[in-house]
Amino acid sequence: MKTQPFNTPIHVENPDTGVEQTVKTVRQAKTMLDDGWPAFHGSQHHHAEEVCEAALHGETASGEARRAFIAAAIEAHFHIH
Repeated sequence: MKTQPFNTPIHVENPDTGVEQTVKTVRQAKTMLDDGWPAFHGSQHHHAEEVCEAALHGETASGEARRAFIAAAIEAHFHIH
């Protein structure tokens, strides 16, 4: 599996806990989707999990995973800095 960096890191704040995190790679995004997500998991979350997994296997670009992660974060009401 590849750990693909994002061109620009994503700074997010969890709406439930207020914890801020900087996501710099596809692996970090996937880990956050799996382990650090609020209870609400909408369709964008599911899509982001799939795209990140594909990027980790070299099947899609890190930019696509980044866009999917941002869409999921917006859907879950994360604050993006």
